[in-house]
Amino acid sequence: MTQEQLAQKLGVSAQAVSKWESGTNMPDILMLPDLSVIFGVTIDELFTMTDEHRMARIENMLYDVRFLSHDEFRQYEKYLKDLQTKPEHGAEAGLLLAMLYNKRANEYHELAKPLARAALQQLPGRKDAHNAIFDAEHGPYQDWNFINHGELIAFYQTVTAQHPEDIRNYFWLLDLLIADHRTAEARDYAEKMKAVEHSYHHEMYMGYICQAECNLPDAMDWWQKMLERSPDKWQVWFEYGSIMAKLGRYADALTYFRKCQPMRPAPRFTDCEDAISQICVILGDIDGAIEAQKQMLNIMQEDWSTEGESVDSILREIQRLERLKS
Repeated sequence: MTQEQLAQKLGVSAQAVSKWESGTNMPDILMLPDLSVIFGVTIDELFTMTDEHRMARIENMLYDVRFLSHDEFRQYEKYLKDLQTKPEHGAEAGLLLAMLYNKRANEYHELAKPLARAALQQLPGRKDAHNAIFDAEHGPYQDWNFINHGELIAFYQTVTAQHPEDIRNYFWLLDLLIADHRTAEARDYAEKMKAVEHSYHHEMYMGYICQAECNLPDAMDWWQKMLERSPDKWQVWFEYGSIMAKLGRYADALTYFRKCQPMRPAPRFTDCEDAISQICVILGDIDGAIEAQKQMLNIMQEDWSTEGESVDSILREIQRLERLKS
């Protein structure tokens, strides 16, 4: 294609195209869609973007966009599958592809929620409607053979054996063992974790193990030791607040969540505010919940300069809470 032909298609002068080719000027950003159509490439391909940049862009998109279009999803899926064939990027591309699939699943769950709820209201007593709601909103089934984590526990036991010095493996494995009340095994792994690094996590998990064994007094003793070991860590006070919330002691939970708020360094996470908002709703304090959501919004904007879905989801929740007041 000559400069004149391209210029005619875009409605610009041949001299303008010549300047683009020589690098003395660049096309207006509004021309990029037309250029991508004319040359049969994506807009990304018009730029010199490294694989690292494109992967970072996809990862950001996973958090910043609420719903992907069908074309966007297929485009990212194909790119990541192709990238898996490159040895230097295969593992990272595979992880990002898993995150993309999880996002797609969550998108479909989000779409299913209002449909399943409406169906149950119109078809009361339908077991499959209840199942659709629980599947979409991760409801707590009680059938042991359905909810136990035996297969996943076996996987994490293998990973932990392969990487015994990685303390985070123990966190995930202990969570699973305690959830399944496999407390004898959990005690063994808690001691192995302690040998790698003795942090407040040891006391925290020992408390959860005792709780799973229906021994709340000993659990409370362990959690008190956790506070005494690391009183300067905001994470410890947050964990204690979470424990109180799971015990239904909501007033105490609010106290500890609020205690940890000023202790957090920048950039702050919004876990405290999110927990406070949810507890306020449970207690019927809608104004308190709205205030906590506004605090979340300020943190996202001030500490993270975040836009997109991370902010939009907070705004939607504020609107939902405002409707509850009316």
